[in-house]
Amino acid sequence: MTATSKSLGGMNVYVVRRDGTVETPRLTGTILEGITRYSVNQLLEDDGRKVIEKDITLDEVRMGIESGDIAEIFACGTAAVVTPVGRLASPDFDVTVGDGEAGPITMDIRRRLTDIQYGRAEDVYGWMRKVG
Repeated sequence: MTATSKSLGGMNVYVVRRDGTVETPRLTGTILEGITRYSVNQLLEDDGRKVIEKDITLDEVRMGIESGDIAEIFACGTAAVVTPVGRLASPDFDVTVGDGEAGPITMDIRRRLTDIQYGRAEDVYGWMRKVG
């Protein structure tokens, strides 16, 4: 998968279905387990969204984008925080996710997570630690 010509190699990916359900690959030993992934899952679940961890194939994602069943895709990782994916491209296909812009669920999760990180929102989870 590419995110505007950037590889998702060190990040997790999330697929947001048209009905608001969110899917992410299950942890298998090759999927990056980390605090950003955990935090995103927590925020999504706190919104009442169902987060399904499962095997997700590229063909399934491509067909979901083409049918309109997949409304948003985003990646997350330590440095990237939450990054929208507007396009998936390979020599065999080139599909635009939704209208190619960041979706509302993606941007809400990004805002909420960075608000906690930067102290603009209360850290009700106890995620923040004072260093130094």
